[in-house]
Amino acid sequence: MNNKLINHLKKLLIKNNYLDLNTFLDVILYDKQFGFYNSINRQKNELIGKEGHFITAPEISQLFGELVGIWILQLCRENHFHNINLLELGPGKGTLMRDILRIFSQQKENIKIKIHLLEFSKVLKSYQKENLKQYGHELKWYNNIFKIKDQLNDNPTIIISNEFFDCLPINQYKFYKTKNIYTKKIVRLDKNNFFFDEKVLEPQDIPFISNIIKKDFDKLNEETTIEHSPFVLSHINQICDIILENKGANLLIDYGKNDPYGDTLQSVFKNERSNLFNKIGESDYSSLVDFSNIEQIVENKNLQYYQLKTQREFLLEMGINKRIENLSLNANEFERRDLLSGYERLISKRQMGDIFKVNCFSDKNLFVPIFKL
Repeated sequence: MNNKLINHLKKLLIKNNYLDLNTFLDVILYDKQFGFYNSINRQKNELIGKEGHFITAPEISQLFGELVGIWILQLCRENHFHNINLLELGPGKGTLMRDILRIFSQQKENIKIKIHLLEFSKVLKSYQKENLKQYGHELKWYNNIFKIKDQLNDNPTIIISNEFFDCLPINQYKFYKTKNIYTKKIVRLDKNNFFFDEKVLEPQDIPFISNIIKKDFDKLNEETTIEHSPFVLSHINQICDIILENKGANLLIDYGKNDPYGDTLQSVFKNERSNLFNKIGESDYSSLVDFSNIEQIVENKNLQYYQLKTQREFLLEMGINKRIENLSLNANEFERRDLLSGYERLISKRQMGDIFKVNCFSDKNLFVPIFKL
């Protein structure tokens, strides 16, 4: 465990008696001094990749980033964009953006691109600098999404995120139907042990949760867990405002579902699920994204929300089969095996193909490739 983080958490719990789940996750993941993303050891390459805690689609195969790049290129062509902002949330090592920029560098069009990167980790920022400097585009980093909107100069803005929203902290609530009781999950400390507990909601907090579940009330079980992320709410609202001011579109790839129900929080250490309290400060935490919540926010902002696609559908419609065929022509036997292995992992229904979804919303006057209303 990260002893400095543990001691910091204990002080907070002694002072406050308990922590909301949302606050607990925010501290262990994003605290500027002790949080997981700011304690990464670059020499050990310990975050993203086969030797790290998790591996993302861009790290699995160049096919993923290239096809996202082709989608963005088509969006620019169809809407006659010649001067754009590319904003990536949570760029990891910069692999996805690097693959996108390589696609743009191979085209004849002269599209001027300014790169904006929302990144909380100084270590990951160092990876990104190395991976992106070769393309010569202007790069700007932010650690707060609310600082970005004023830096876009009214140019069309395309926002992309891959496995970003699943890592944002959440709150969990429970509704006990027969008793008509609402509770919130909290973290407490007993001597030196952290444990989960429940706190009955104050009356003024109940309408917020009851409003989330009202359309499904008759179908709910006697005991229902509801997940909600204030961070997702604030980030999606800000993305919507960016699109409203600058035109553009949002492309979000993540694993998720179309409702807020169920306990989906998990801890991952070295690419394996771990106990939520066993490796605090050394594990990544994530939960399934609730796309129904995103849809409601987008529609309230009067933007166009498109039907969700699975990652498999998106990649097949963007021509992954043709792309792998072309890449294989000039590859040796080892490279072809690697391409096919990555291809299978990206689109297989047993692996990433179905659980990962691709979400798109945009300015209502935009033409958006492959997505349907």
